[in-house]
Amino acid sequence: MRLVSAWRGVFTTAARIGFREFSTFYTWRAWVFGWFLRLVAQVVFFGSIGLLVESPERIRYMVIGNAAAVVCIEALAVITCTVRERALGTLALQVAAPADYSITYLGRGIYCLIVGIVSSTSVLFVAAAVFGIHLPFPGLLLVPALMLVTGASAYALGIAIGAVVMRFPALQFLALNLAYLSLMTFCGVNVPVSYWSTPVSTVAQVLPLTHGLDALRLALSSGNTPDVLSSVGQEIVVGAFWLLAGILLLKQAVAGERRRGTIELSG
Repeated sequence: MRLVSAWRGVFTTAARIGFREFSTFYTWRAWVFGWFLRLVAQVVFFGSIGLLVESPERIRYMVIGNAAAVVCIEALAVITCTVRERALGTLALQVAAPADYSITYLGRGIYCLIVGIVSSTSVLFVAAAVFGIHLPFPGLLLVPALMLVTGASAYALGIAIGAVVMRFPALQFLALNLAYLSLMTFCGVNVPVSYWSTPVSTVAQVLPLTHGLDALRLALSSGNTPDVLSSVGQEIVVGAFWLLAGILLLKQAVAGERRRGTIELSG
């Protein structure tokens, strides 16, 4: 119990530091009138495709899918945190500290996930208002929780990818872009997963967003509760898999940097 309490304290402290760093990049005005409006424009753009084909169903499909993708885009930004920690020399301090550095690292980037939940939920409501999409009650009350599950899964994937690009810092933004574009392409955002070939569809089943988006669409279409819970459960399993993989890859990457004596280098 003491160990859990200590870990919680370390995680909370690391999260506060992460949010403080985030506040140095954005003021609320810069975030709302800059980044947030950019996200709204992105979702509205894809939703407009439904207008071209005069299909309300297609508008709804695109808006919900692209709004859910927003939380993944934000959560995957944790990929760049690994390289930044190493470049600033703070990764070495975390490794030298008594607490497990994977806990501090998970906490330092958690603002990516939390901001993503706020962004994606707000974007969905704004885009729904723009296109006149009805979001049924009580399904709309589940939106933040479903964004949390989906975003947490993507955050875990980001941890895994970030551990890999630690060794190749110049590739961090390429990895970030490929990661979120792959999720948007193959996980049912704009076209159903079944549209792709069997091998691609199979891979999509173990990627974040696929099952979380299914749960979101079911919840917003008055779907059966067991079906929603089934999709949520599958998304949690996928997230747990990537979290375990991410922690193992992070420990392996840090061990390699320590052996080479390059843990404080930006590459």
